[in-house]
Amino acid sequence: MNSRKDFFLFIGATLLLLAGITAWGLLSQGWSPQLVKPLLPEEEARQVAIPELSMPPKGGDYPNSPRASLKDAANDWLAPEENDDGWDYDLFTTIDIAWDPAQSEYVPLGRKVIPLPPFGIALVKVGHPTYPYVLSSTMAPRTGKETDREFLIQNIESKTYYERCKLKQPLDPKVPVTPVAFKVEKGADGFPRNVLTLDDKVLGRLVEIDDVKPIEFKDTINILLAATDNPSTTWSRHRKGDKFSYKGADFVIKDIDLDNKTVTVEKTFIPDPKKGRKSFLETLTIPVEVKPATPTKDKAKK
Repeated sequence: MNSRKDFFLFIGATLLLLAGITAWGLLSQGWSPQLVKPLLPEEEARQVAIPELSMPPKGGDYPNSPRASLKDAANDWLAPEENDDGWDYDLFTTIDIAWDPAQSEYVPLGRKVIPLPPFGIALVKVGHPTYPYVLSSTMAPRTGKETDREFLIQNIESKTYYERCKLKQPLDPKVPVTPVAFKVEKGADGFPRNVLTLDDKVLGRLVEIDDVKPIEFKDTINILLAATDNPSTTWSRHRKGDKFSYKGADFVIKDIDLDNKTVTVEKTFIPDPKKGRKSFLETLTIPVEVKPATPTKDKAKK
């Protein structure tokens, strides 16, 4: 390195250091008050050094605002569920709640309860399906041939009688039901039982009918449901788990009680758009028709 340049650098650094120390002493330590005026005068000299301190304040007085009073305004405070729809949490006090069986959830007591719409479905019929054809009577053949035996068959649903029916011949050209066999059996009560076998093309099976009572298909269940607002709208279902939809709601058959003639149905729909879908169970029964009472006539007094 050049010793001449190093010398000048050393002298410059020394001068800068001396200038910094001198400025520090004059400004902050008050080494020469006559030369440097202090940045902040003493307390007693501030009024003279700063004339603005002795001048009156500018602007107007700030208006007085009424102070909040807990005692005065306590009755005006709104509960959270009244102030903000859907806000069920109060930071300071608990909310009184009660169980709402209609919505199957706890709701605040102060909330206005929105009544749920009717279930909308009614039970019309439930049970094992009954075969409509029954054997009313039979007449022995005059010729002695079993093929000439005649039968009287009734359709209990349409209240129609088919007379002089014979084996291997349809009941009617428009009815695809044909007698194919006849026999006499001993019933459980010891009395004879006439049994006629029909070939039913509609059902696609052979059905044995007798002259005792209508035949029930124990392997099948018929459930007939109808809309309460429009009874002509019906649904025919046969087992648990069967589903159908009506007016935006989904219905599912949950239970079938043949002894009590009831069907339990689950309805799933959206009663409140803010809370989503909800499910409700209802056990439907067949409505009992109540006949009006016959007015009694008062007997004339003698």
